[in-house]
Amino acid sequence: MRKVSVLLVVAAIALTLACESSADLVAKVKSEISNDRSITSASQIDVSAKGRIVTLTGTAESAFAKELAVEIAKKTEGVSAVVDKMVVREPQQAVMPNTGASSEPGAAVPDDATITSTIQSKLQTDQRVAGAKIEVETRLGVVTLSGTVKSESVKRDAMQIAQDTPGVEKVEDQLTVKTS
Repeated sequence: MRKVSVLLVVAAIALTLACESSADLVAKVKSEISNDRSITSASQIDVSAKGRIVTLTGTAESAFAKELAVEIAKKTEGVSAVVDKMVVREPQQAVMPNTGASSEPGAAVPDDATITSTIQSKLQTDQRVAGAKIEVETRLGVVTLSGTVKSESVKRDAMQIAQDTPGVEKVEDQLTVKTS
């Protein structure tokens, strides 16, 4: 009977230590992910652990953010494996496709720098988004808007302004609405 009691105590201690180390591991991974500036608050990544195996769930703002979160988790001390159950978040705002922006056949497609400067100019002069601090980045015709705006309507208008610019293939939304 004494051996059974000792085994139960040892098992309880081992279970407690495993739970504590899982909680510590979750805290470490969450901290590492939140400290990486490439993954913004637009990602809603949840972390759980069972033993030394970490599971990532929730949504990532982009495929890049998803891959980066997995890599960060894998490199975190104490992690033996990572299970990726995240999905990539689709842009929240529905923006009408750019069907008529470059309707002339044979028209040259603007380069990324031209697209960026055109959008920046439009955002500065359009009264619907006046005063908004919006950053514009273009890569291979894909425009990313980031920054903080005062309302959902300003966010939607900025997205539409970008989408209506010649040469834009897609607009990625990393804008946040100020809540104060």
